[in-house]
Amino acid sequence: RNKSIREQLLSFRIALGKIGFIFLGMLGGAPIGIEGPSIHIGGSIFYGFNRFIKLNRKFLIHALIAIGGSAGLIVAFNAPIAGFLFAYEEIGRKLKKQALILIAIMSGIVYLFAIMYRGDANYLTNLSAYSLELTLVWQLLPLAILAGVLGGLFSKSTLFLINKFITHSKLKVITIAVVLGFIVASFNYLSTGQIAGSGKEEVLLMLGGTGLGLDFVAMKYFATLTSLASTIPGGLFMPSISIGAGIGSEVASFYTQIDAQVIIIMAMIAYLSAVIRAPLTSVFVILEMTTTLHLLIPGLMIAFIANWISKQIFAQPIYEALADNYLKLTGK
Repeated sequence: RNKSIREQLLSFRIALGKIGFIFLGMLGGAPIGIEGPSIHIGGSIFYGFNRFIKLNRKFLIHALIAIGGSAGLIVAFNAPIAGFLFAYEEIGRKLKKQALILIAIMSGIVYLFAIMYRGDANYLTNLSAYSLELTLVWQLLPLAILAGVLGGLFSKSTLFLINKFITHSKLKVITIAVVLGFIVASFNYLSTGQIAGSGKEEVLLMLGGTGLGLDFVAMKYFATLTSLASTIPGGLFMPSISIGAGIGSEVASFYTQIDAQVIIIMAMIAYLSAVIRAPLTSVFVILEMTTTLHLLIPGLMIAFIANWISKQIFAQPIYEALADNYLKLTGK
């Protein structure tokens, strides 16, 4: 992207405004989280440093943005490997080797400061006691397909609704946003508040063996879609993880040879990968959250399958599409 677009998307004004709207949305019961926006805010802060240090080399400027995004994810989820991989998958695929090394070093430093400040506790819970025999991995294929389809439809539906926004006048956009907000509020009321917020507490309940029902999954899915379509700035990571956990919790009873907790972990990986289209990040952020890095092989398999299926339904990665539509909406 060119400099003017970077200035638009990564300005301190946008970052501060996003923080304010996130808290307003959360107070209003929207199914959003602060975790995902911390990535954008981190990128904005580090990009802002360039105003003072005046880097001229393009790859170093991109590295600063990637470091900020990585730092945001690490601070949010206590997941250093996922932080680096997110910077690579979403921001830095074309960066030079020197920049990637710099990102890796800075990710490590950020993680050290994070654990010094709040410890190295899991973001979710320690599930290292659960394992999966590799001979049973093939049984996860239907789950990967289901998550891939649902994730692809989520992205396609969200961008379809946002594109409808762009064709209207500002007054109509506000009216539609109010209507969508009312729909989210209705889901919140019907779920007695369970779909509000990021969904972290609900994920912990499901990992602990408490099923929340198919109605929770459906309402969280459509409420998150509606919130995103109404252009409320909010995190997509944790809401997607909670939807994935709900999917896993509902299908776990069909898997008699695999622990329900493992199915939920795999479903979280698959659905997150299908939505954000960053399979490596999806695998490591979930495995680091739950101390289950020994499930790496099945996690990689299910993430890449779900990602591929989602791509057949909606080709453009959702973060890229959201950025494009934001620029259209603001007339940039």
